[in-house]
Amino acid sequence: MTAGTSPFGRRPRPARQGDAAASPGSRGFTLVEVCIAMVIICLLVVLAVPIFRKAVEQARVDLVSVNLRTIWSAQRIYWLEHRCFAPQLSDLRAMDLIDLSVAESGTDPQAPYAYQISGAGVSFFVATATRRGSIVWSGQIQIDQDGRIVGSIGGSQGDVLTPPLP
Repeated sequence: MTAGTSPFGRRPRPARQGDAAASPGSRGFTLVEVCIAMVIICLLVVLAVPIFRKAVEQARVDLVSVNLRTIWSAQRIYWLEHRCFAPQLSDLRAMDLIDLSVAESGTDPQAPYAYQISGAGVSFFVATATRRGSIVWSGQIQIDQDGRIVGSIGGSQGDVLTPPLP
């Protein structure tokens, strides 16, 4: 090997101004720069996670509202055929008026809400969705024979989520 050649038989190319090989300190990020970037990312995550969780729970409350309105519609159809409201969700399910996941939510441990008919008679009914399986969120939402939805879901941080207006 001659002077000025690389071990592979080539001459090294001369460094140009602005080239990464020109200054060894400018090849990458310093540890301080990486740490600052990580701190900024962590702060953004800490700020975003509670907002995301609240949005997910509000979507669940919206779904509860839809399911309660489905139960309300099913109860009206049941009343037209039997001249009284169904006392249990299984009666509505037997007529294929509600989804199986709603009818069996009381026995499904993975379901975030348990639906049940709290009371029913010839002229009234109340269906209830109760939040369960969460250490952060709790509460109930109800619908009556007139289609009025009442109730709210409360969070441990003081957040209160309500169903959307019809």
